[in-house]
Amino acid sequence: MQPTVVVNHHRQTAIIVTRNGSKYKIIKLGKGRLTVTSISFTELETQGYKVSQYSPSQAAQSYLQHGAGVSQRARRYLESIARSKFSDVLTLT
Repeated sequence: MQPTVVVNHHRQTAIIVTRNGSKYKIIKLGKGRLTVTSISFTELETQGYKVSQYSPSQAAQSYLQHGAGVSQRARRYLESIARSKFSDVLTLT
């Protein structure tokens, strides 16, 4: 699965970085330190997240500059995404 930027109706953004079974690993942009959390597809839908057309690489570069800091695990994902180029087409399955 390629990384994907998602946004909800509150304009909160997150990057889906990988899928592990029925859970997605995401990095949510927020006030605190950025970390990787696991969330199900149902939880993503319940929280109102929809796929955004924003570039995962650009989002990752922005997230790496987050003022409250980034956990080491999140930093590894974000650095990898920032260096990569991904397709503009995504299907969440």
